[in-house]
Amino acid sequence: DEQPRFSRIIENATVTHYCICEKCCGKTPDHPAYGITASGREAEPYVSIAVDPLLIELGSVVYLDFGNGEILECRADDTGSAIAGSKIDLCVTSHEEALQLGVRTATVYVQEVA
Repeated sequence: DEQPRFSRIIENATVTHYCICEKCCGKTPDHPAYGITASGREAEPYVSIAVDPLLIELGSVVYLDFGNGEILECRADDTGSAIAGSKIDLCVTSHEEALQLGVRTATVYVQEVA
């Protein structure tokens, strides 16, 4: 049973939240790229995260450990103009949910890309 290998561990990363709405992403539902991430994948709530591609390679499997027993396995699917350094933006299901979750802190584990 092999343990996952991590290429990077980022302590105290800032985690914000977004949905695919126009307020969060700037695209209306009739835009051809509505809901599509920088990697070309469709944004998936609680899977897709926006990252700084200089720090975390797009397509990487990333674990967000919130320190309270909640650990999310995510995928680095997206980038964003406000996402730089150790800031991560997690896709959620609605704008209300994004606002409600606010800003959190997590330890980020980036799995080595095979």
